[in-house]
Amino acid sequence: MTKYIPVIGLEVHAQIKTATKLFSASPAFASRLTDAPNSNVSLFDAAFPGSLPILNKDCVRLALKTALALDSSINKRSTFDRKHYFYPDLPHGYQITQHFNPFAKGGHLSLTKHDGLANQKLFRIQQIQIEQDSGKLIKPNFAATPQVHVDLNRAGVGVLEIVTEPDFSSADEVVAFMKKMQRLLWHIGASSSDMDEGAWRCDVNISVQKEGSSEYGVRTELKHVSKFSVVKTAIEFEVARQIELLEKGLPVLQETMGLDENGHTVRLRGKEDAPDYRYMPEPDLPAMVITDALIDHVRATMPESLDVRRERLETEYGLSAFHIGVLMDEPGAVEYYEELAKGRDKAKALSWLTSVLFAQLNKNEIRLLQCPVGVHEFGQLIDLVEGGKVSGLRGKDVLRIMFENSLTLEGAKKPSALDIATQQDWLIGGGAEGGATDLLEKLIGDLINKHPDLVKAIKGGKTRKLKFFSGEVMKATKGKADPVLVDRILKSKIGVE
Repeated sequence: MTKYIPVIGLEVHAQIKTATKLFSASPAFASRLTDAPNSNVSLFDAAFPGSLPILNKDCVRLALKTALALDSSINKRSTFDRKHYFYPDLPHGYQITQHFNPFAKGGHLSLTKHDGLANQKLFRIQQIQIEQDSGKLIKPNFAATPQVHVDLNRAGVGVLEIVTEPDFSSADEVVAFMKKMQRLLWHIGASSSDMDEGAWRCDVNISVQKEGSSEYGVRTELKHVSKFSVVKTAIEFEVARQIELLEKGLPVLQETMGLDENGHTVRLRGKEDAPDYRYMPEPDLPAMVITDALIDHVRATMPESLDVRRERLETEYGLSAFHIGVLMDEPGAVEYYEELAKGRDKAKALSWLTSVLFAQLNKNEIRLLQCPVGVHEFGQLIDLVEGGKVSGLRGKDVLRIMFENSLTLEGAKKPSALDIATQQDWLIGGGAEGGATDLLEKLIGDLINKHPDLVKAIKGGKTRKLKFFSGEVMKATKGKADPVLVDRILKSKIGVE
């Protein structure tokens, strides 16, 4: 069989993280999942006659940050155009985008072994453009008829479309690129990149090329991929489908593809070419002029690059590649960790954040950026536990109550970790100033003196008998003692590992 090489290009669609929409003052992200349908819609969003677009400067600023992060060449005079096509959730009957003179061209995103590739590879950016998002079609589960509802809350939200060159030759490369691009956009604050809210989507253009040939094959477009779990399956299925057609002597048609329940590609419609969209200059918007002063101002606000941040976390904090990945995959986690680690053991701060706080966030189904417990409050809890004043198990209970208080005491002053531990009688030693370690050492010393035979047996290798002492300590402290601290003191006093 002839050998074929996949040729893949991407169109990333990321909603721009601004308070209002691209061309109107309607809220762009306010309570998106709970707001009533069609409650965040202006006259312009709904295409009322006579309403005009007004460009959101914050969208331009964040587009600039994205272009700078990707080392793209910024077009200092870009224009807007109308792209005509009919969707029921696009009231104007056209989308305002940038076709003839996009915001930026060129650039690249480099991936390394840390991003999941065996070897470093550079993926080129073709162009970056600013455009409006469409609304949302809702098919009620209870509808017995093919009924569709239209929600325009999302209509008109600013979107960055980042178009790549066809530099991808495997599904693994696509997934790795999508993950790093998503991470980059939230890192610079340009987009929340939240897939569950529809803030980040990707179209995948797929063709296959005969080995040794200089001509690309006919491409199909896989629309609105928003889950990493299915994109790999879908690309591999589509590549195999195209190869099978070619091997049978059948043509590959230029089509727009969707996904079925198994993640396999299915035909949606014939793929349009540029003339089908009847592009025309947008008459209601002047050219967008970007000054050198604005570029310099935005450049000064750029955070460190992802690769520089990764290297710094490794050298300054001694973090493993795994833990660096955990922090960098959660928006806001690196900043939270660095603040938490100030004046504390770096390894313990990492463990508390990734094991204890992340677990509580997962239980409450929220992200770190929505965490109701600030770095200072969480640090106070860590200090209580690490200082031996509250056991590790009780510390987790304190954190749970802190989360609960954020819901039940909204707007009121919330009790601190020390207040909660005191109220619940979880402090070791009878108060915040109680010498927990000294208390435990005296208690354990007395137990050892009372049971010399058990101590002898433990030294002889019967370490399971340590559980007797641990149990007695927990009884005496009413379960307040930290088991880890008890175990450490026990082994130290008896002289076993």
